[in-house]
Amino acid sequence: MNKIVFKIIILLIGLLTTPIDSLYAQNDASAVFLIYHRFGEDRYPTTNVRLDQFDAQIAELKSGGYHFMKMSTAIEHLKAGQNFQEKTVVLTVDDAFDSVLTEAWPRLKAAGIPLALFVSTDLVDKNTPGYLSWDEIRQLQKEGVEIGHHGAAHSHLLYEEGAGAQEDIERASRRFQEELGFVPEVFAYPYGEYDQGLINLVQRLGFKAAFAQYSGAAPIQSDMYSIPRFPVNERFGNLDRFKLISNSIALPVSDVIPREPTLLNTQNPPSFGFTVDVKVKSLANLACYPSHLGKAAKLIKLDGNRVEVRFDKPFPAGRNRINCTMPAGDGRWYWLGRYFLVSGGIPD
Repeated sequence: MNKIVFKIIILLIGLLTTPIDSLYAQNDASAVFLIYHRFGEDRYPTTNVRLDQFDAQIAELKSGGYHFMKMSTAIEHLKAGQNFQEKTVVLTVDDAFDSVLTEAWPRLKAAGIPLALFVSTDLVDKNTPGYLSWDEIRQLQKEGVEIGHHGAAHSHLLYEEGAGAQEDIERASRRFQEELGFVPEVFAYPYGEYDQGLINLVQRLGFKAAFAQYSGAAPIQSDMYSIPRFPVNERFGNLDRFKLISNSIALPVSDVIPREPTLLNTQNPPSFGFTVDVKVKSLANLACYPSHLGKAAKLIKLDGNRVEVRFDKPFPAGRNRINCTMPAGDGRWYWLGRYFLVSGGIPD
């Protein structure tokens, strides 16, 4: 048998033993995490998604070529730098309102879409109206819903005095151990508020990862303690926006400054900058939108795909964001989100 024939045979054997899906699968270097709170609770429009919106979103996810993944598996991909199947979406819910059991989970379960639920334990312990009970949380876990850690009191942990933040998290951990037999390894910051001190605390307490609440696709090898999630509610729940965010890809960047989210008065507005990977050939359509500005900021584009974002109006006190987007082709968009925290009292 000559060498050419031998190589052809080896190639054919490889093709025959390779799953068809893997031959044609497209990969993304990021995944999209979505955050919900309430379902069909129309009295709370800022945290609620209407059921007609949610049904349309599920239909889009089922028909639009998306890949669904459990939260824990997605976190392992991020940590390992392992690419995702194209258009991977992970659904998460914060706060454990009872509509996740009565409305959301039956729909998602029927559609074969995994879910992760972040629970604040004090609200469950107090039998707070509108919240799940421990029996209901155990029921969801038994049916495959992953349970995450959301602290005890759902308080503004950044503004707790002394060791208040640690006490809150450890109190919740004790209750998880008592009620579920384990402590969740993934944390979600209440209100999406965090700073470097809180990140350090969460790491020290042994969590594998932590979720924020600012928009953006999550790139592989992310900062595992500030993973972005796109919020979905009535205002941000129309189908066009849902398609936009669910199809998004993390803009590949490096050398992002400033590194820490907290801004001092002398740093506000921030000198925000990043270097876009050279595989992104044209930055002509890149635009960056500070959350308080109502328009795009000025971009200074330097050699080597370096981008500096500049605006004059300081961020207000509390949580702030910058979203940078540009077309990625095939109807998809690159998305880079960043969260900034300005001191000045507890936000509403």
